[in-house]
Amino acid sequence: MSLKTFCYPAHQIVAVYDEQLCTNGQPDLGVQYQGRLREWGAPASGYRPALFLPAKQRIVVITDKCFGREINARAWIADQIRLIAIARKRKEEASCA
Repeated sequence: MSLKTFCYPAHQIVAVYDEQLCTNGQPDLGVQYQGRLREWGAPASGYRPALFLPAKQRIVVITDKCFGREINARAWIADQIRLIAIARKRKEEASCA
């Protein structure tokens, strides 16, 4: 099976969470946070935040964010996903009260 690549701007990170990361409202626990080279084979060009979803064989790349180090790109996307998950959890808890 070949990988499909999906590209999104940073302001659509919630859409990435809903459309790509979650299946039936449950996030894919096998997600891998990545930093993808902005230009293939040119580390000096920077890294874009990305998600690899092994269950769906997809890569999601945030095209309008670029970091000088791969670890910073991975940290940014991981933090964004974490913040969305926390906000969703708080919303669920508030509606149940």
